[in-house]
Amino acid sequence: MSHQLYELLSEALSKKQDIALITITKHPDLSYVGSKFLLHKNGLLVDENQFSLGLQSKFIEYCLPILKQHKTKTVPIPYNEIQIECYVEVFPVPSHLIVAGAGHVSEPVAEIGKMLGFYVTVIDDRQKFANDERFPFADEVVCSSYIDFFRNVPITPETYILLLTRGHKFDVVSLQELLKREEHLEVKDRTKYIGMIGSRRRISGVFEQLKSEFTDHNFINIYSPVGLDVGAQTPAEIAISILAEILKIKNASSGNSLKEKISSYSQLKFRERFKNE
Repeated sequence: MSHQLYELLSEALSKKQDIALITITKHPDLSYVGSKFLLHKNGLLVDENQFSLGLQSKFIEYCLPILKQHKTKTVPIPYNEIQIECYVEVFPVPSHLIVAGAGHVSEPVAEIGKMLGFYVTVIDDRQKFANDERFPFADEVVCSSYIDFFRNVPITPETYILLLTRGHKFDVVSLQELLKREEHLEVKDRTKYIGMIGSRRRISGVFEQLKSEFTDHNFINIYSPVGLDVGAQTPAEIAISILAEILKIKNASSGNSLKEKISSYSQLKFRERFKNE
């Protein structure tokens, strides 16, 4: 890869932009094999080889859907009765996990969230809690009022938000600020997940209030009480139950035990073949 392409790739990653590095792995003209170029999500192709406009359009046509699907794969490209093959290496923007509140549960949430590949932001309004020493695994730690933060933070369908503040009133005002913004967004552009901790009784009261304030919101992306029911007790266990729920939503999965896909072990047939040598 040339220095210029490397710099452009690094810049896109630092700006959290989806991008693909494409390498020609098969071409009748062997001098083209190994050539690399970059493709942005908006269809911009950065080509140092100065391929023809027709070939560039073919690269975009066949490689852009792969970039948008966040899949790394090899793709065949037919062009003027020749067959070209490209390896499309996708560098997607990581999903953004926002953890509001810097308490004991938030610490393992931030650590495990980072292990799962999220870009992790921790927000708290207390300097002694919102610092890098307590959250060494977070990508950023922000000390700010919750209202100011949620009034301005970018929100996309790949944003996952946890409200785990020290007081339920902070969770509620944060949620209200988020819903104010979401009412101006199409459903497809809203975050898929807002999790808020709290007892069922307290949550019921909150939603009674929200229904009167936000009549155009269906609340299907709000998960409260937060987490899957795995009997979690410790902060680490609670963190795992929360992140398991987030993965369930993110991956559009059932969240059921995989064992449930097998109706009965007694009906399974297993044969093991031994090969004599």
